[in-house]
Amino acid sequence: MSKIILLHAFLLAFLLASSHALLKWVSIQSHENYLELLLRQWFPITVALAVYGIVFFYYILVLRSSPVSILYPIYTGLSVLFVMIAGRILFNEILTSWQVFGAALVLAGIMLMGRV
Repeated sequence: MSKIILLHAFLLAFLLASSHALLKWVSIQSHENYLELLLRQWFPITVALAVYGIVFFYYILVLRSSPVSILYPIYTGLSVLFVMIAGRILFNEILTSWQVFGAALVLAGIMLMGRV
């Protein structure tokens, strides 16, 4: 597999995981109701949505020169791993041994997909 495809998949996954982490941060801010949350946290919500948009358009551009059967599984697998890592590091979420085992399987799948 081309290293450039892996680089694109890595960047796409990192951006997507970052937007998920930002939305998680927004969700745990104190608020009385959803309207108050939206009004108080409009800027980080807007940034997270903008990053989603960037990921969407960047993905379209990368698909022009990459096989979707390789790019998509690697990108989504890395996204899962990055979100899990962000949850653990940024939000002190507990990882069970089953989650770690599942992450190892995802990583093994990414490595296998990358050999094609």
